[in-house]
Amino acid sequence: MSHSSALRRVTDRPRAGEGGWPGYLLGALFAAVAGWQIANGGPIPWALSIPALNEGRYETILTHMVSHAGLPHLIMNTLALLTFSPIVVRAMKRGRGGAPMIVRYLLFFMLGGLASAGLFIALNLDQTLPMVGASGAICALWGLLARIDPEGGPDKALWSPHALRVTRDFAISNAILVLLINGLAAAAGAQGGIAWEGHLGGYLFGILLGPLFLPRRPPPPPMGPWGPRL
Repeated sequence: MSHSSALRRVTDRPRAGEGGWPGYLLGALFAAVAGWQIANGGPIPWALSIPALNEGRYETILTHMVSHAGLPHLIMNTLALLTFSPIVVRAMKRGRGGAPMIVRYLLFFMLGGLASAGLFIALNLDQTLPMVGASGAICALWGLLARIDPEGGPDKALWSPHALRVTRDFAISNAILVLLINGLAAAAGAQGGIAWEGHLGGYLFGILLGPLFLPRRPPPPPMGPWGPRL
């Protein structure tokens, strides 16, 4: 590895606590919405479902992303958001030019949530159960993590060992969640559970299209006989 590329990798490494504020911003929004919904009858009017779309409530395509089915759901999603966001934010800040980081971050988050909603609806056309939660958009962040070098190096290829390892972890984690949460719901005679279709839709968006939201980094400085020419 050349001196310039080694130096760039060191300076690109994320520092503890850096880049977390967009996640805290969204987390505060989730908490505010949850508080409002507790005082006004719950999240169902904001939930996405086939009946809601048939009634013309198309706003639920967006509102479901900021609604949660109770405090445990809110806490779990917020913790995941605060875990994934700093790495994604760090990657979106690097390079030169392009739209501001926060614009790309929020656009990516929203489009990841839309991809999640799209796959959920496509695979549940005969279902009436509603879906709420930011999980699909958060899984889009998870998918993008599969393409980001955690040490600040070049973006990872789709079939790189890093991307395959992150995808394996995603699949195992979601399988455990589905078996646990959906199994507990079935044992209690209740409907609902983990909307794995939404998780998968968000993850596929992140891993396949997420790199489009990362700015191009400047090329390394030209090398001279005594190192990089600055």
